[in-house]
Parts: sequence; C-alpha cells; structure tokens
Amino acid sequence: MSKIIDVISSLNNLLPLKPATTEMIENIEIELALPLAEEYKEYLLKYGAIMADDVELTGAAKSKNRDVVQVTKREWASNSKIKHNLYVVENVGIEGIIIWQDGSGKIFESTPNTAAKQIANSLAEYLESKLMQ
Repeated sequence: MSKIIDVISSLNNLLPLKPATTEMIENIEIELALPLAEEYKEYLLKYGAIMADDVELTGAAKSKNRDVVQVTKREWASNSKIKHNLYVVENVGIEGIIIWQDGSGKIFESTPNTAAKQIANSLAEYLESKLMQ
C-alpha cells in the first residue's frame, strides 16, 4: 500500500464513499483545468471521498460540500488571492480555513482573503500531523 492509503486506513471511524474511476478523475482534471497530485488520485481510486474523526476530505462525490470540483470553484470565487493551480482537499470548517493541494502534492492553507501558504509536503504528511494533535 502507498503512504496515503496507509494513513487514511488508520483514521478512526473511517467512512469512505464509492471509489472513483480513472474516467471520473480525468473529468475532474478537465473541469478544474489542472493536474491532480498522484497521491490524491490514489486516494480517489481507493475511497472516492472520506469522512473520519476530525477529517472530511473532498473527492469524487455528489454532495456540493464534498465534490472537489464544486468546492474548489466555490472557494476560488470567494478568495481572489488563491491561485488556480490549487484545488481544495478539505474545508476545515473553522474560521474559514481551507486546505489546498497542488499538482506536485504540496499542501497549503488559507483563510478568508489571504493567499495560501504551504504547510506540508504531501496529503499523507498533513493527515499525519492532524492525527498527532
């Protein structure tokens, strides 16, 4: 198993959705006009999207609050300081904190009307840091 799958499978009270297909992932990349990180694609292929204790990641979902395309486009529209090479992996739900990822896998954090700042080198690293809190 890859690192991201190992980390996600260790989350408490993990509730995955239906796994995404490669076609769904390609459509996400087309709709957002950007590449998804390889680890995010692995996550989508295995889980689709997830909820667990203190974690709710975007993904290939029908829900407007969990679908990566809808959430990302909404957040791009609400914060003009965010570059459109980032997509939302998590809306933390506290003080407008949004967690983003770029195509290389780096993880960023933003708050309303601020630019995103890097906080981790990968989604797996970000999730591991959340588990330690």
